[in-house]
Amino acid sequence: MDGGTVRGRRHRRPRGYIFVLAITTLAILTLLGVLSLRLATSNVVTARQQYGQAQAMHLAEAAAEIAEAYLRALPMPPTSNISYPTNGGVITLSDGVCNAIIKPSLSNDGSWQKLYTVVGTGKPTTGVAHTVTVQLREQSFSLYAYFSDQEVSSITSGAIWFYAGDRIYGPVHSNSQLNISWDQNGTAPIFASTVSSAATTVNWGGPGAPVSKSDWTDILSGGQAAMTLGVNAIALPSSTIEQQAAAWGGSTGFPATAGIYLPANATTLTGGIYLNGDGTVAFSVVSNNQVLTITQGSITKTITVDRPNNQTIVKQGTTSTTYQGTPNGVLYSTGNITSLQGTLADNYVKNQQVLQRNGWTIATDVNAGKDITLTGNLVYNTQPDASKSATDPHNLNAATLGLVADDVVLSTSCPNDVTIDGVIMAGGANTTGGSFYYSDWNGGKRDILTLLGGIIQKKRGPVGTINGTALVSGYKKNYNYDPRMVNNPPPFYPTTGQYDVISWQCQ
Repeated sequence: MDGGTVRGRRHRRPRGYIFVLAITTLAILTLLGVLSLRLATSNVVTARQQYGQAQAMHLAEAAAEIAEAYLRALPMPPTSNISYPTNGGVITLSDGVCNAIIKPSLSNDGSWQKLYTVVGTGKPTTGVAHTVTVQLREQSFSLYAYFSDQEVSSITSGAIWFYAGDRIYGPVHSNSQLNISWDQNGTAPIFASTVSSAATTVNWGGPGAPVSKSDWTDILSGGQAAMTLGVNAIALPSSTIEQQAAAWGGSTGFPATAGIYLPANATTLTGGIYLNGDGTVAFSVVSNNQVLTITQGSITKTITVDRPNNQTIVKQGTTSTTYQGTPNGVLYSTGNITSLQGTLADNYVKNQQVLQRNGWTIATDVNAGKDITLTGNLVYNTQPDASKSATDPHNLNAATLGLVADDVVLSTSCPNDVTIDGVIMAGGANTTGGSFYYSDWNGGKRDILTLLGGIIQKKRGPVGTINGTALVSGYKKNYNYDPRMVNNPPPFYPTTGQYDVISWQCQ
């Protein structure tokens, strides 16, 4: 060849390649679209299901709350199942329907603090039903470290104040306005737990109403959030008829003649201890058994409660009678208990289990104005330790005691340093007064009154007078809370008409 140019051949891709690539890309996009559509549809379905579940849960919660409110409003704890609505129908709300049932516990017949299960069921407009189950327990007055119906003196009717030097370690409630005089010197707070009042305001003394966070923590260890105002008033019990019936073992046939009674069917005890008329009571411990010495006039009965052997021995003079069983823990008097003192024996505990509690409620006829007079130390054989749990082996041993009377009075026969273990209730809904006080509060100077438990009063009673921090007359207070009383109150101790929620479960 001459000097001509040689041109190379041009290589071309097959036209079918582009077509296949386009088809493949389109298929992938179509698949992604389908998957996205399915995912979106699935998300919509899931969202609808979740919304339906949320609707059902809200409806079930609403039903449970409405039924719970109905239970709280009943004048007496129910003894059989109650449907709500009571006509057996349903409550219609915007998202669906709901209803509930209130079920008493099978153990209620033999229990003072009644237990209830409230089951609320919610059925949304579309979707499946859900339930909410709430466990409720009657609330005992013994949970309070301090409770008053009226924040006034039972002696002068003037306002009674909480001062900066006071220390209240458990829950506090008043049906009237609280009077609190605090200071800004960084002292320990007056209240270590919650405080509630039916009044909407507090009468502040000292520097006036708290403003800052540090002001509030000078008053309450939990700060302002620990105080709730404007809550519903909690009525004191209208009578001690229920304690009377518990002691007698029935609500009829009470004895008409004076005496010290242990109700029994033949030689098997069926109630507590019933004192018709005035009398004195002394607790003592003999061979780990609880002994009660009860005197009325010239008659004295010595009652030995032998819990390990489940028997009770009653002696009067040279006569001795042995009963099967032990008293239910209620000692009721139609008259005054003119002297009460002594030591309460330990619970019957075996292998770190409480087989029988040594719990007692001493009650008088409150509406008839009958009192309890404390004439000496009234203590537990084992002192509970609030720094340890209620199930700690030490605390399992300690007894429980509750007193209920028109007035609970410290006598001048009490020692200068006197100790009272137990929760005290003085007065009732139908009494004009009712307080815990020292009979010579404005007289000679004593020393320290140590109380472990709580004080519930119609009006506040004085135990002494103080000038600043210096004791002038009567006793200086050393009051401590017994948290065991929340879950293990004294037997048949008055309840508040309220209910505590002990568990909540959704299904």
